[in-house]
Amino acid sequence: MGHKSYTFDFLATVSEQLVKDLEALPVSPLDAGTLAALVQYQNANNAKQGVYLLHLGGVPVYLGKADDVADRLGQHLRKMSGRKNLALADVGYKALLLDKSMSTAANESVLIAIFRQSHAAMWNGKGFGPKDPGQERDTTRPSFFDRTYPIDDAWPVSFPDNVTTAAHLLDAIKQAVPYTFRFDLGGAGGTAVDLTGVPRNAKALLAATVKALGAGWKGAVLAYGMVLYRTDKQYRFGEELLP
Repeated sequence: MGHKSYTFDFLATVSEQLVKDLEALPVSPLDAGTLAALVQYQNANNAKQGVYLLHLGGVPVYLGKADDVADRLGQHLRKMSGRKNLALADVGYKALLLDKSMSTAANESVLIAIFRQSHAAMWNGKGFGPKDPGQERDTTRPSFFDRTYPIDDAWPVSFPDNVTTAAHLLDAIKQAVPYTFRFDLGGAGGTAVDLTGVPRNAKALLAATVKALGAGWKGAVLAYGMVLYRTDKQYRFGEELLP
């Protein structure tokens, strides 16, 4: 017969080429200096979207795709800076900036699947993503990433006042910590909090706030962040802070 069907697997072909190009790049340290240089490069080339690969100790651990690669890497850097058992000096990255047509063709799931063939311990799908996991995760078993690299609850918080309000203090904590901190004070935001002798770190300041708010209030230090609510919820996978 002088005819046959022909199928071209476009996604697989493009993905394999991107993986090859990523693997050929050197690993750059992930820090403020390299991110500033990446921002300059993106602006000079009018290209922000692309794919990137995070390394830990020289081993690929996370592959992502973003509309602004430098911004997303900055989010990852901030998140990792507030974690125990993770030295930022060991973290590096590679990035490929793509034009609009190639960015559309780059399929993140296919790329991850290719990398997992040789790097089974990738963090993708293991809780590393940049988003707040949400309240439903407060009482469930922490993800692999959060169990392995829990938050540094002693993160320093610069706060000079010895007497303040709960709302003012919690806003300062939220701005300072590089991890999720959720709270709802309702109408109790004006409650006075005495910080005399209280260490200026996230957990100690949260505990002082809970004490000031009194009965019915509860704080919790979880693997991925901290929370404070007026609640009777039980935080089985975290450390509860009570008045």
